[in-house]
Amino acid sequence: MYNILQARIEYSNQQLYRITVLVEISKGDVRAIYSTVGFKDGYDSLNPNEPVNDQLLQRVAGYGMQTMDRDTIFPGWYKR
Repeated sequence: MYNILQARIEYSNQQLYRITVLVEISKGDVRAIYSTVGFKDGYDSLNPNEPVNDQLLQRVAGYGMQTMDRDTIFPGWYKR
């Protein structure tokens, strides 16, 4: 089970579009991982109608794609 610190859930036209989670992989190693509705080889993709729950956030953390925009997406995360 991943240690999810924060989640950002985005909708487009009232449907799920993108989920980005801030995950502490190990002590001091914090990464932003995301999944979108669009298909990307080797990474998880979202169904726009699926319910958002802890299981989905864990799936994004495990099989999503890392983004280097962590500090832009989650400003001030390191102050917590």
